Amino acid sequence: MIIRPYLATDKQDCLEAFKSNMPEYFAPAELPDFESWLEQQATLPANDESKSREQYFVAELNGRAVGCGGYYIDLTTNKAIMTWGLVHRSLHLQGIGRQLFQYRIAIIKSISPDSIIVLDTSQHAYPFFQKLGFVITKITRDFYAKGIDRYDMELK
Repeated sequence: MIIRPYLATDKQDCLEAFKSNMPEYFAPAELPDFESWLEQQATLPANDESKSREQYFVAELNGRAVGCGGYYIDLTTNKAIMTWGLVHRSLHLQGIGRQLFQYRIAIIKSISPDSIIVLDTSQHAYPFFQKLGFVITKITRDFYAKGIDRYDMELK
């Protein structure tokens, strides 16, 4: 497996991975937002000064993007927000998500060591992040969809 920056050509693989995690991990209503967000990521200029503050990556296995995830550093709040992290459901529990997540954390710490790292996830995925050192700061019931709660978390 290799981890590399997201390319526009990864869009279909990322959408397929997203769909494989519906409806348990992502609500179907989130799919258009994710697709629009991927399109926006592909248009960010590679030499833009702000590029280091917003990055998106894919985990590639056998020539296909099987996972994806990124971050955004908000300089006004000193927070690094983890963005749209996921792995194709057929590859859960194989360490791909952990490697991709740790890769992103390492980059954030190298470019913005004082940033507070936060994320939001559902009740189905929060135990994964707890194992990586995150604590729950807030729970909002039925946030993403009926039956899919939002768990706000912060790295301690």
